[in-house]
Amino acid sequence: MHFGSLPSVGVGELKADDFLLDVREDDEWQAGHIEGALHIPMSDFVARYGELTEAAPQDGTVNVICRSGG
Repeated sequence: MHFGSLPSVGVGELKADDFLLDVREDDEWQAGHIEGALHIPMSDFVARYGELTEAAPQDGTVNVICRSGG
């Protein structure tokens, strides 16, 4: 799945209340992740999309953590 060009955000640019979605696979998540991030692996994203819509702020920004970036 490709969403086109999206801006990158550095860790130092995040605010304490920013919403984080981690789409890395389970093994990558288990190797290390940011506390409080919602984990929905890309391979499960379509099936679990409802979890994102329930958890994410309706009027805010969702910051996505992925393996490859870009």
